Amino acid sequence: MGKRRQSNSDGAGLVILVLIAVLWWLRWVILTAAVIALVVVLARWSVRLYHAHRSAERARLREIRQRADIQNAQVLRGDPHGFYGRYPLPDPELIPRWYRAG
Repeated sequence: MGKRRQSNSDGAGLVILVLIAVLWWLRWVILTAAVIALVVVLARWSVRLYHAHRSAERARLREIRQRADIQNAQVLRGDPHGFYGRYPLPDPELIPRWYRAG
């Protein structure tokens, strides 16, 4: 018998081959897990985005309510600023007599 060279790999090639076979066999499980992880990340991102939008909308509506309350109080006092809101006041002669204070 001839002399054969012994490799010093200690079965590393077999381990790599078995690992590749197992990964190939589990490819659909791995792909499914990746898709589920992506869906979870996107769902969390969209929920955060929704909450940010909702809090901004609540703040905007709160400001509108506060301004409406102030303008209502001005109207009840007869102040033309409440009637015209953020717009500049017109010429005093253009304000109706029934709305003028005094």
